[in-house]
Amino acid sequence: MMGLFVSTSMRVSLNMAVVCMVNSTAFDSGYNNGTKAIDIFTNKEEKCPKISVEEEKSKGYHGTFLWSSADQSLLLSATFYGGLVSVSFAGLLADRFGPKLVLFLGIFDGLVVTLLTPLLANFNFHGLLAARFLMGIGEGFVFPSVTSMIARWIPKNEKSTSAAISTSGNQIASIFGLWFSAILCGSELLGGWPLIFYFFAFLTFIWCFFWFYFVTNSPEGNHHISKEESAYLEEQLQSQSIVHKAGSNKLYSSSIPWFKMLTSVPVIVNFLAQLVYTFSLGLLQTYLPLFMKQILRVELSKNGFYAMLPFLTQLVTKNIFAILSDYIKRKGYVSNTVGCKIFQLIGNIGSALCYLVLAFFVDCTSLSITIITLLVYGALFSAGVCGFFTSQLSVAPQFTGVLFSIARLASIAGGATAINIVGYINKHGTLEEWRTIWLFAAAVNVIVGIIYTLFSSAEIQPWAKQPEKEEISSSENTTLENLD
Repeated sequence: MMGLFVSTSMRVSLNMAVVCMVNSTAFDSGYNNGTKAIDIFTNKEEKCPKISVEEEKSKGYHGTFLWSSADQSLLLSATFYGGLVSVSFAGLLADRFGPKLVLFLGIFDGLVVTLLTPLLANFNFHGLLAARFLMGIGEGFVFPSVTSMIARWIPKNEKSTSAAISTSGNQIASIFGLWFSAILCGSELLGGWPLIFYFFAFLTFIWCFFWFYFVTNSPEGNHHISKEESAYLEEQLQSQSIVHKAGSNKLYSSSIPWFKMLTSVPVIVNFLAQLVYTFSLGLLQTYLPLFMKQILRVELSKNGFYAMLPFLTQLVTKNIFAILSDYIKRKGYVSNTVGCKIFQLIGNIGSALCYLVLAFFVDCTSLSITIITLLVYGALFSAGVCGFFTSQLSVAPQFTGVLFSIARLASIAGGATAINIVGYINKHGTLEEWRTIWLFAAAVNVIVGIIYTLFSSAEIQPWAKQPEKEEISSSENTTLENLD
């Protein structure tokens, strides 16, 4: 969980920093604030003209960087493009050689880039862009390594709960990162915004120390748990077609059935669900502070607080949903597959409804409606962890790292698509432009929700099962399975 926290914090810290670094009015001096198309639905555009230079400064935004909307989109999406370099082999390395070192190196890469960001931002835009690309390469190792580590430790009936707890680092990073970054932005020390990067680099350094000291690739090699607990975990994990070879860190000994894996309907459906999930997550993580500034006219001192609210409810409800999901499956009320379908549908359709509210009922005069909608959105969106995410952990346990490398490709595509779509549509920060963005997000969630309900599965696939005659052995330095 803390690994995802520091990794996500270093990435999303730029999302809030950009809001207070950039002079967003510099490129729009000749733009006409009126937008007649809005009158089809409401007359609110006249009450909410585009934010002026004077109003922006009065609310605490004193940015000096002259980065266009296209520049910002390119910078914010650079980590996703960097991830394309490592996505094809990150999970394979974690499964074959153990996730401890792979995860450490991926996060240490982000630490170095984060620490150098203030210098690079003042020195050269393209230098910063290249650094963020390199940061993305390292981040590409994080998620597959985390899933590989968890799969080596977590029994089958605890996967939803474990997935929710481990991935809570993403929500904690968004909650704390957005809120505290806004506070640091308003500081006069070192110019305010550089403190964001120094602070999160420091937290990451502390994590690196504890990770190296306390963590092992498997229960057998860990001296911080009892022998009884280690034996229990080994017994539970061996029942999930996880093969251990003595003296090796490999999660499996058989070859990877690439063709069957890549043509598997559950894998393809999970890929689509992951893509839309990350699109929605990237949309709010990256651009909610900007939406707060452009449409709701929120002061800088309050921007981070309001922007973190959907992630706060998501953090709470995802763990409640996970416990509920594991409980009803353990009691036999629903099968693994039906449980995943139910929660995935809640996540997709619930998110779509909230996007429609943001599209048609929100402007600069309706902050309270926006806050309520975002709180509800976070609660419903979180159900996806018990949907596609749990399915990804279940369909091929011993190939979890490989599957999550494939899923990482969907994550990269989803996050980059969200940033590029907003960058393409949101040229002037108008209500009409944001309405188009929310409607697109609602449409893709509905489509994927329907597809997932029809074609998904959460059962171990035939191609992922080990031959009965293959021996399962263990050793002190071997690994078990992995999870996210």
